[in-house]
Amino acid sequence: MKIRVTDIRDEGLHIHSKMDPEWLENVPELNSGEEESGLTSKIDIDIELTKVLREVTVLGDVSFSMVVPCSRCLEPVKLEISIPIRLLLSPSDKVKDDEDVDHETYVGEEVDLDDYLMEQIAMSLPVKVVCDSECKGLCPKCGVNLNEDTCDCEKEWEDPRFAALKNLKI
Repeated sequence: MKIRVTDIRDEGLHIHSKMDPEWLENVPELNSGEEESGLTSKIDIDIELTKVLREVTVLGDVSFSMVVPCSRCLEPVKLEISIPIRLLLSPSDKVKDDEDVDHETYVGEEVDLDDYLMEQIAMSLPVKVVCDSECKGLCPKCGVNLNEDTCDCEKEWEDPRFAALKNLKI
């Protein structure tokens, strides 16, 4: 999503766009390789750009729906993701190399927001998704979903790395 700085008028520039899920194919956090997970909607980008001198401010949000497996039982979980966007862009020739910069830069007369938006999406994704706070997960021995069924597996587990210590007499 490239925007010419000269296209941003005094009243600002509003952009509302819906991007196809393929737009985020380079975000590894979204591509787990599993067929039952992934984006289920277009990516809705709603941002407002304003300009003061040559500094560009981007405010808005990005939202989409996705399905990911539960971390405990592997059942699909639908998530509605909404990410606030807050960005200050300065021309790269204005920022000195030795300066401590906590905002982004742009080169020339175009601002490319793709990388920044993808980065914000990747950082905002949940690390661990659980279908329910009371999810029991899968049995570690037989693999049955303990939310739906019970199993007769032995519940007491011993770490095989410490099996030799079991026979140790002190």
